[in-house]
Amino acid sequence: MDLAPLLCAGIIGHRALRRAGLPHGGRLGLYGFGGSAHLCAQVALAEGTTVHVMTRGAAAWRLELGAASAQDAYARPPEPLDSAILFAPVGELVPVALRALDRGGVLAYPLSRAVEALPI
Repeated sequence: MDLAPLLCAGIIGHRALRRAGLPHGGRLGLYGFGGSAHLCAQVALAEGTTVHVMTRGAAAWRLELGAASAQDAYARPPEPLDSAILFAPVGELVPVALRALDRGGVLAYPLSRAVEALPI
């Protein structure tokens, strides 16, 4: 099935992206890069968003996907973010992601039942 990967991961990523309140052409940070973030990045890039990936592991294929930058999850992105989505299940990344946001930025995080957003 070609649509099967879009169901769970796609729904989570899409809803988080919409809840993040990203302005058109904005700067998005993705913390953690599993299936949901991968699909979310593709949608955001197709919409003209600048995507920065903060995660562990090799960065080369994330850049090949079209991300503007890829760095360690605890590193600051190269520019302030309009929105960030925390996909990684690591609570200590919340303050890290909050510090990366520009004034008025939004941090969204997928939960088991819904996606919540924290306006700054």
